[in-house]
Amino acid sequence: MGWGPDVRDIATCLREYGAEFRVCIRDRVYANPRPPNLSEYTGLGFRKENYTPTVVDYRVYVAQLTDFLRSERGVLALQAGGILGRLAKFAVNTNLMCLRPGPDVFRTGIRLWDGRSSTAYWDNCLTMDEINLICGVYEIGTVTDVKQTTQISWWPKPAMFEKSGMNIGWWSADCERWFLAREALIKENRAKLYTSKEWKSGLRFFTQPHKIAVSNERICAEFLEKKLGGV
Repeated sequence: MGWGPDVRDIATCLREYGAEFRVCIRDRVYANPRPPNLSEYTGLGFRKENYTPTVVDYRVYVAQLTDFLRSERGVLALQAGGILGRLAKFAVNTNLMCLRPGPDVFRTGIRLWDGRSSTAYWDNCLTMDEINLICGVYEIGTVTDVKQTTQISWWPKPAMFEKSGMNIGWWSADCERWFLAREALIKENRAKLYTSKEWKSGLRFFTQPHKIAVSNERICAEFLEKKLGGV
């Protein structure tokens, strides 16, 4: 296995590293797609206040997650890298890894455009509902208001993971140790599910690696802009 020359070889390497990648098509600059409407309760649905999921709930979640990841949409989680890529790594059909977006990408996908060119790159993207399912999100009712809910989840959402010190652009050995330790607690029925605020606080233990990764990304972007700016 190496970095090419085939696109699948490159995608396989990125998958093993747990890095984000996209399989885009190039087309006209159509209007940006509107985000889809979310259902009232996303992810794993609504539960009453003070509900505490158990390892049995976790197994139900894993079954639902596996069904989704084995669909054509599931490959988008693998391509996302990070926490989504790790959760998808051993369930996604890798034969779909380089599947090109279909015609509906202009209605439901994402547009990647530099603001100048006459063409743009288009790719499929996960909906927030799908992300909530992958991360195992429950909507929990509050005592004060039956219409107000708070979200708790088995795993942090990408927004929380990406801001943490563990996010250095690929799935590192530290990430894997954390993941396996968390998974062991869940299977022993000793894991607590966290809100986004709690995940943000709990994942803040490494800050320097993330700062270095952000700086490297900025330098790489500046280099590519200088080299390819005139293309």
